Amino acid sequence: MGNITINVTVSAPYVSINEYARLSGIPVATCRGMVADGRIIIRPKSSAQEKIEVNMIAMLKDAIANSGP
Repeated sequence: MGNITINVTVSAPYVSINEYARLSGIPVATCRGMVADGRIIIRPKSSAQEKIEVNMIAMLKDAIANSGP
């Protein structure tokens, strides 16, 4: 089998939880639960009041790492 090249463009390194929900088609409440259990990787927050920012680069790296053998 030949080599396969896949090009992926990330429009922004961080997106809000609302934007991530829109992009993924997952309800916001479900996304919040996924953040809580670690399935969605976020930028570290210094206080609980800060908005959630999803780390799209880390999510892409995680998807690649879990894409197969």
